[in-house]
Amino acid sequence: RSDKLEKEVATLREKIHHLDDMLKSQQRKVRQMIEQLQNSKTVIQAKDAEIQELKERVSYLEAENLEMHDRIEHLIEQQVSRGGHSSRARSKSEHVSSKRVAGPKPLPLIRVVET
Repeated sequence: RSDKLEKEVATLREKIHHLDDMLKSQQRKVRQMIEQLQNSKTVIQAKDAEIQELKERVSYLEAENLEMHDRIEHLIEQQVSRGGHSSRARSKSEHVSSKRVAGPKPLPLIRVVET
């Protein structure tokens, strides 16, 4: 009976050792997954910051573009008013519109000439 119990104890110790190894392996995998998740989160935050910076830059450039269109329109109007009828009369294909540019600060209404 003692030999039988010793064999059973040895078998159970072997199973415990095997389960302990499996547990340690799973813990390593979980730690690796957590590390990967944290790295991915850091990368995503960096990309989000870059995207936000690019959106702000686009918004600024759009506002600058609209301002340039407005200046061009103003210069054309000045030429027309100085010369009475300028050699460059407005064509029917030109379209004048007004747009607001969304951004961190509200921008004034800007008139735009599209040709």
